[in-house]
Amino acid sequence: MNTFSTSLHNILIPLLLGVILLSFPDSAHAQKKKPKILEVGGKVRLDEGRFDGATIEVLNTDNNKVEKKIDVTAAGKFDFELPYQHNYQLFFRKSGFYPKMLILTTVIPDKVLERDPYFPPVQFVVTLFKVVPEIDPSFSKKPVGKIFYSAKVDNFDSESYFNDMQIRQKIDDEKTKLADKSYQKKLDEAKSLEEAGKLAEAIAVYQQAADLKPKDNFVKDKIKLLGEQIKLKEEQAKQDEEFKQLIADGDAKVANKAYQEALNTYNKALKIKPDSQNAKAKVDKVNGLIAAQEEAAKQKALAEALQKQFNEAVAKGDKLFEQQSYADATDAFNQALKLQPNAQHPKEMLSKIQEAIAEQNKAQEEAAKQKALAEARQKQFEQAVAKGDSLFAVKSYPEATTAFNQALQLQSDAKHPQAMLNKIKAAVAAQKQAAEEAARQKALAEARQRQYDAAVSKGDSLFVLQSYADATTSFNQALQLQPDAKHPQEMLGKIQNALAAQKKAADEASRQKALAAAKQQQYNSAVARGDSLFTIKSYQEATLAFQQALQIQPNAQYPQEQIDKIKAALAEQQRQKKLALAEATQKQAEAEAEQRRFSSAIAKGDSLFGLKQYDSSVAAFNEALQLQPDATYPATMLEKIKQALAEQKQLQQQRAMAEKEQAEKEKQYTDLIAKADQQAKNNQLMAARQSYTDASKISPEETYPIRRVNEINALLAEQARKEKAAKEKELAEQSQKSSTYQEQKDTLNFHYTGVVEDLYLKNIKKADAAYAESKWTVARFFYYEAQKYKPSEKYPQKQVDLCDKAIEAELLAKREKQYQGFISKADASLKTGEFTLAKFYYQQALKIKGGEDYPKKQLVEVEKAVQQKHASEEETQFRSFVKKADEAFDQKDISVARFYYRRALALKPGESYPKTQLDKLKSL
Repeated sequence: MNTFSTSLHNILIPLLLGVILLSFPDSAHAQKKKPKILEVGGKVRLDEGRFDGATIEVLNTDNNKVEKKIDVTAAGKFDFELPYQHNYQLFFRKSGFYPKMLILTTVIPDKVLERDPYFPPVQFVVTLFKVVPEIDPSFSKKPVGKIFYSAKVDNFDSESYFNDMQIRQKIDDEKTKLADKSYQKKLDEAKSLEEAGKLAEAIAVYQQAADLKPKDNFVKDKIKLLGEQIKLKEEQAKQDEEFKQLIADGDAKVANKAYQEALNTYNKALKIKPDSQNAKAKVDKVNGLIAAQEEAAKQKALAEALQKQFNEAVAKGDKLFEQQSYADATDAFNQALKLQPNAQHPKEMLSKIQEAIAEQNKAQEEAAKQKALAEARQKQFEQAVAKGDSLFAVKSYPEATTAFNQALQLQSDAKHPQAMLNKIKAAVAAQKQAAEEAARQKALAEARQRQYDAAVSKGDSLFVLQSYADATTSFNQALQLQPDAKHPQEMLGKIQNALAAQKKAADEASRQKALAAAKQQQYNSAVARGDSLFTIKSYQEATLAFQQALQIQPNAQYPQEQIDKIKAALAEQQRQKKLALAEATQKQAEAEAEQRRFSSAIAKGDSLFGLKQYDSSVAAFNEALQLQPDATYPATMLEKIKQALAEQKQLQQQRAMAEKEQAEKEKQYTDLIAKADQQAKNNQLMAARQSYTDASKISPEETYPIRRVNEINALLAEQARKEKAAKEKELAEQSQKSSTYQEQKDTLNFHYTGVVEDLYLKNIKKADAAYAESKWTVARFFYYEAQKYKPSEKYPQKQVDLCDKAIEAELLAKREKQYQGFISKADASLKTGEFTLAKFYYQQALKIKGGEDYPKKQLVEVEKAVQQKHASEEETQFRSFVKKADEAFDQKDISVARFYYRRALALKPGESYPKTQLDKLKSL
């Protein structure tokens, strides 16, 4: 069966220009396919607008004939069939849209068709683009791509010539060119209108150009400039009209003798047109009229002024009376009487004022009484608040609380007392906390004081006993507790003085003793130094020491004897040095040869390990260990090989078990197929169908048993149809369509319908039972069987779709379980430092999910860990070589030291220390 191996066929694969090739797993469609026929289907969609139909023309390019014309459904869907081994061009057309041409070749190698002529339907989506009339449509006559059989995937694949993005880009580019032409045309048109003085019309055309190129600042600036010009002209016309109206208004006001208003109006007109002689003349004329009017009015104004003063005085008096400002009101009415002595109203008001003053005095006395009471309460309130504030300031919180509560009793809505009561609560809480902290600090201070007193007491006692060191310790402890305390400092001074005096006495005694034994001590020292140097074979330094002893005691025999021994030893040493040099050279050559064999064995072991030739790799690493038993790398690799062999063995066992199970399964399948084939050959169709069904349960992925079951079902159905037809014919011949014949025919039809119904229900029952047990493949088979008897029934197809989803989910779950299993093993191996196993399992996980980032990241971490481990092992080996070299260097074993410094340098060529030591060895 030509199917893809994973569920990736459900993914949309972008193909061609607006063509999306859709591929599905064969398992859901194999039962419906026809041999040597390729099913083609999909959907047509539009890049804009609502879809309302399209056509597909199928051209056979082998004979250049149109084989099919398909109308796409209102939903945009299409499906048709094409025979294999032909070349086609598919033309997708719709009025008002660019057509698309797609090459589809059904040519398949004969050996593939012979093996299995069943392929999944080729399904794709085609996008049609709306026609832009001004654009050359020649691009739409070229094929957008090709669908063809690919041996790589053993299925139909696609090849893109150009895609939707390219078509969209071409259309957009052409639209841009058209827009540029239209834009320039609009600019020329607008310019002509502008030159003709038709600015508003020019702006409208410029705006059309701006709509074509919204980002073009030139057009925007032009529109703005023309708008300003229009505005300027409009403002000029407006000013002319306003000037004309002001002159007319001024004339009207002169006619009405409103000379000042007329003057103001004429002046406004002059502001608009300062050079207007007409306006200036009118201003001069109205100024003369105003002067004459003012003189006439002056006399009238004098009389009116006196009346006005009277009226104002009366009005003022009335107002002041209403405001109960009786003294000022009296002055106002008296002033009015001076202006008009006979006026009655001022006199009446003066009488009323006297009455009001008497009444006011009475009311004031009562108000003063109430005010005094209020002031007394306010004073009590203020005193209570002041008392509370004072008590709060000295932190007398209970008394302050009482005072503020008294204040609130006097003024319950006063904010300050309430705020202070809240502060007191907070302060009391803080005071309590501070008291607790003070108590804690006091306890700490008392404890420190006790420690201090104990330290001082101990120091004093030790001082008396002249235990100055211990006394110093005690006094220093006391100073740590109380750095400013004087007594410990004084006692430390006394201790220093006592120690100085003690030392001075001891020094004097030593000096006297030293003077007596100085020469003997120098002699003994020189001899001892000479002996010591002689013992370690530092003969030159020993000779100098013995010569120094002879200078102190020239007659001493021992130093001279030792000098003679040194001369003899030096002669022997020179002889041994020559022998050692020859031996060291031999050792170095052997060590270097051993290192080369070791490195060769390691390289061989690594290479064989990489090739998974573990037995040979073990031999190589064992050889390396025999050469250098302390080397860690070979031992590490042997452990890795041991783990790899164990894992390999486990995998082999698992593979063997799987192969055994598969072999048993294949044998059962082969036996059942052979049995079914024989039963079919013997025309035992019902038994054969059951055997094929059993075989399909064992190997659901195999199509042969399913196909044979379908063929048997077809044969059984055909047999039933023939039997029915023969029976009908027999009845017709016997009864010549009599009423008895019709009844028998109805009975026969009823019987046939009952058989079909029975077969349908049996298959549904089997399918439902298998579905309930999650045997999706078996269930799907029987749903397909039931569907054959009742093709119009929706239930079987619905259940087939559910089975397909369940099978897909199981496959995904199985893959996920395998993936997670490998990841868990890999993580565990990485955690325990089994890097080879970790790498293997992460790689296995990637084979299942190649797109996952986690295994890739972990493989990088594995490589880092391996490198770090190698670096650590290399560092350990390097340190070991340097240590051995340093030991040989200290013992003057030059050859051995040189050998190990060189080995250290071979591991880390960039290290300076081995180089420095090798340079030192050259000078020895």
